[in-house]
Amino acid sequence: MNNYWETDAATYELLQKLKQFISFVSNLRYTTKADKQKAKIIERLITTINKPITFKNWNVCLDIFDRDIQYGIDKQGGTYWRSWSVWFEKDYLKIEAKTRHTEEPVYHYGDDFYYSAYISFKPDLIGDRLYIQEDIKAFVSDALQYENYITDSLNDIEIDIDVEN
Repeated sequence: MNNYWETDAATYELLQKLKQFISFVSNLRYTTKADKQKAKIIERLITTINKPITFKNWNVCLDIFDRDIQYGIDKQGGTYWRSWSVWFEKDYLKIEAKTRHTEEPVYHYGDDFYYSAYISFKPDLIGDRLYIQEDIKAFVSDALQYENYITDSLNDIEIDIDVEN
């Protein structure tokens, strides 16, 4: 018995665009050998995302931090976190790019690039299955230019790639 919705051809093609982001992050100099191996598994999982039997939980995140601002050491405030992430958990895929500022409420992004998309794989969903702010290419394009967000203090790069066993 299938407990998940199977993607249609258009959704499948849309989600394949995520492999460019996964490949990019996995090839950054900050990525460990173990993370590179996990990224290859995730790319295969995206390739088979139209086959729910292959579903596993996974995530790929690229973050830039200013820990002094984040933890209040630098009393001047400002931008303390820039993030691009893709999460697949159980029956839900979430794609997000966001910036965090000390001067703005947590869910306010000002003039920064902000991206949000999700897809639900629940079989009997009431409501929209797919929400996409704009084409996934915009998310990938912004992530590929992550170095444009690095400053003298916003420069602590962190990569998180994980896949369930």
